[in-house]
Amino acid sequence: MRELIRGRAVVSDAWRYPGEAGTGPQVATLAEFLADAGAAAVQLEPADAVERLAPHIARLQLVVVHFPRDGEGRGFTQGQLLRQRYGYRGELRARGMFKRDYLFFLARCGFDAFEPNPAENLAAALTAFDSFTVGYQPGSDLGVNLRGRRAS
Repeated sequence: MRELIRGRAVVSDAWRYPGEAGTGPQVATLAEFLADAGAAAVQLEPADAVERLAPHIARLQLVVVHFPRDGEGRGFTQGQLLRQRYGYRGELRARGMFKRDYLFFLARCGFDAFEPNPAENLAAALTAFDSFTVGYQPGSDLGVNLRGRRAS
């Protein structure tokens, strides 16, 4: 069973990603998800079109956004679109080759679960959420937006 960060804590997770054997609920690829009306979880790859999920948002329990290599940033946009444009309220998980330095920014985009690079120490990575106290841009999280403040 894998470990990841959810709710700002390190937890165990039973979901199986595409291609993984074993027991536990299955995460489908986008093509598999669109073909299976009973699927409740999907993994998006960088080139996948988020808008294809729009009609299915209500039945989704989990969306995993895969970051297959360092420097891949399209997942940030996918997460923000899911939260802000399509109103997705289930678990939004970032998975892949990103470092703990990105956790704060991923949370600002609406991600609430994180499975970073396997070389990262998850307990130590939790400190990344406290790296900044104010954001300049509006975000999908509940962080403080500097532009939303008024001078006294």
